[in-house]
Amino acid sequence: MTDPISSRPAFERLPPLDRSTDSSAAAVTPQALRDADPAQARAATDALTPPQLDRLRDQVDALPLADRDTLAQDLAGKLDAPQLQKLEAAFGHDTIASAVERSSGPQVRDAYAALPQGDGDGLVDKLKQWLGLSPSSQDDTREISASVVNPDSGEVNDAVWTVDSEGRPIHAEGTLRTVFSKLERSDAETDAQGAAADRGIEGDQGGHVFGHRFVTDQGLKNLFPQNGNFNMGAYKTLENEWAAWVDKGMDVQISVDLAPRNVDRPDRVRISYEVIDPSDGSRVYDQRVSFDNRAGQHYDRVDGSQMDDMIAAG
Repeated sequence: MTDPISSRPAFERLPPLDRSTDSSAAAVTPQALRDADPAQARAATDALTPPQLDRLRDQVDALPLADRDTLAQDLAGKLDAPQLQKLEAAFGHDTIASAVERSSGPQVRDAYAALPQGDGDGLVDKLKQWLGLSPSSQDDTREISASVVNPDSGEVNDAVWTVDSEGRPIHAEGTLRTVFSKLERSDAETDAQGAAADRGIEGDQGGHVFGHRFVTDQGLKNLFPQNGNFNMGAYKTLENEWAAWVDKGMDVQISVDLAPRNVDRPDRVRISYEVIDPSDGSRVYDQRVSFDNRAGQHYDRVDGSQMDDMIAAG
């Protein structure tokens, strides 16, 4: 979670990593990597295991975009090419590649550019496979897009879902500009929710990737087995935040990842979103959050007065 009104960098406000499964992971945090000298940072990165990278990725996902890019650029200035490639599993290839271009020396840039990408045999590919991100896990996927027009305002919400070979959503992106009110769900949508819940475990509901109030009836491509407490608690609170931004005239650009891929029931939901002022295209706010698909999840939403202050600040 990020704190939208705190002046401290987000990585300084993150909780410590869980020590229950791997005590050495506790020291490998964004702040620890930032504060380490080059030799320490290289040693820490070399020692990262797949579970540690997965937890590091959760903390990196929680950073605002500006802090995330700053950290990546700092690491690009003190790590070697293989270590930077390894961190793609936590930061993403595009973030690391951009940081290398901006902050690495010429020798590291050349070495990074020469590294094999996606050959299926290297350490990075094995790490990405463990995280559910390998190219092989993306075979037989397809994209389905939809644009939903609000007949009252003429505003359009756009969404693109990536589904696997069985039609299960694994990734989605959308831009919200309007909220549909007093919208009835069709029998087909209700049936699809039941079918999605049936793929899960006891206590699951057919949860929407993007709430029905944003994209109307979309069927199984927009549904996954979601713990009922999570669906009606933290996730609904997050959706209420999106709706509040839209009500204030902002566009909300969202990316959702369900992990692991190619399973009936995802264990984790990773979400990033940005609030854009359509009057000038400026970014008002950004957020990164990761949830487990189980009861007890929590989300502290931005309140209306904070939104007003951020919009006014431009």
